[in-house]
Amino acid sequence: MLDILHRPGMTVVLVLVVILGFGALLWSSSKKLGKYRARALMTDNELEFFYRLSRALPQHLIFPQVSLQALVEAASSDKKTAEADRLRIAQQRADYVICDPAGAIVAVIELDDRTHDSKKDAVRDLRLKQAGIRTVRYLSKRRPSIADIRQDILGSVAERS
Repeated sequence: MLDILHRPGMTVVLVLVVILGFGALLWSSSKKLGKYRARALMTDNELEFFYRLSRALPQHLIFPQVSLQALVEAASSDKKTAEADRLRIAQQRADYVICDPAGAIVAVIELDDRTHDSKKDAVRDLRLKQAGIRTVRYLSKRRPSIADIRQDILGSVAERS
């Protein structure tokens, strides 16, 4: 093998083979990568409501667009059932998650527009309730006052304490 490397031109051929092989590897992996582009985290309406929540709850942490899988997990002891339960929420997100300063979840806030399905929303709310997470829903068309938001979120927290 080392003899081949000492022949004129063979080193160049081997270097070309390595370069072509590396190029082919990069080309095939880029095809598997797919094509992506950035998108807005929130719509203009959701962003305006985020600012409204921030003013109403200045001492709290507000996280927009949180995966439900970050909030709850399947609790069945049967692996097949647990996997089915996990898949039911796999693509779902909470519009906003409100946490106290220590990071404990206070409530999930949903901003409902005409695209929401009330039956699906009720099932989703029950899933969160099973995990001990309260859901507060607001209609997108109605803009609750800062005082109303504060009362809806913190008023019921104080009542539970």
